[in-house]
Amino acid sequence: MYRLTLLEQADVLARIAVTAPHDSVRSAAIEAARVDRATALQVMEIHRCLQRWAELGKGIARDEARRALAQVNDDGQGVRWYETGGKS
Repeated sequence: MYRLTLLEQADVLARIAVTAPHDSVRSAAIEAARVDRATALQVMEIHRCLQRWAELGKGIARDEARRALAQVNDDGQGVRWYETGGKS
């Protein structure tokens, strides 16, 4: 099984969204992921933003978003496992 941490996806999104207009929801989701306090809605927001960049972005930003979304588990079902918060 491949494990992609939410922090890795948030970092990709932060890099490619530098030139995009400010979006407080996107910024809050990235910040929550960075401090390990992301909720399910914030995980979905990061995924939605990356998907939008993968579909509508240009150049390197599009490629980076596609790579961040392309990770699948070993059985090829396309399921992503996120490691978020609650470390014990």
